[in-house]
Amino acid sequence: MLILHGAEDTNVPLGQAVYFHRALRHFGAEHEFVIYPREGHSIQERNHQLDFLRRTRSWFDRWLRPADDGADN
Repeated sequence: MLILHGAEDTNVPLGQAVYFHRALRHFGAEHEFVIYPREGHSIQERNHQLDFLRRTRSWFDRWLRPADDGADN
């Protein structure tokens, strides 16, 4: 689970994301939790947008990329 959340989000309060993160940690679920300061429900600051995209791509590469079985296809 990848949780990327704006600290000033008024649609989904930060507290809900924090509780979700704590539950995932309690049950040993693999996850990453990032809070972007000054951001609302959509990420506006350029550096945060770039970080958001980098983390999303990295997460997808890690969990959705097919395993290399060593076979030549």
